[in-house]
Amino acid sequence: MTTAGRAGRLMEPLRAGIAVVLVAAAVGLVGCTPGPAPKPTPTPLFTSEAEAFKAAEQVYRDYTDAGNAAHGGDSEAKPEQYLAGVALEDEISVQRQLEEQKLKVVGPIRIVSFEGTGFESATARVTAKVCLDVKDARVVDASGTDVTPRGRQEQGLLDLAFTRSGGGLVIIESKNSDAKCSAVAP
Repeated sequence: MTTAGRAGRLMEPLRAGIAVVLVAAAVGLVGCTPGPAPKPTPTPLFTSEAEAFKAAEQVYRDYTDAGNAAHGGDSEAKPEQYLAGVALEDEISVQRQLEEQKLKVVGPIRIVSFEGTGFESATARVTAKVCLDVKDARVVDASGTDVTPRGRQEQGLLDLAFTRSGGGLVIIESKNSDAKCSAVAP
């Protein structure tokens, strides 16, 4: 056997060994390739129903304060920042109607009571009932004449819904309730 023949036979196991090492390394690299990033589990916004109700009440109080400030002429007040969805659409619609008819609301609206009625932890949806005192709020025309409907109730009950927005809540629904305010404990 020639020297070249012996060298070729010695190289075969070496080549096979190198090939095995390369395949193993390639398989190892594929196994180490990161898969798709795991989707983070959403962190619950609230640790308890009581905490959710307290947060919803604060959002509604902030919204009411901003609305009262806007009615009082504060151009910096932005009550719409507390709204989303249907509640925001309704607010925009009401403001357009008031502007078109050259009407405005004057005087404060006050919260008499706020009662949380439901909480879904997974979605951070909160529902509540709020009793509002509107006796000092009036609708006036461009000349300042009071055009508030006669016989209007001094208090009104609303059914509210809130949902998560970022790290807090926004009001997504506000509907007049058929019940009277006395149905909500003060």
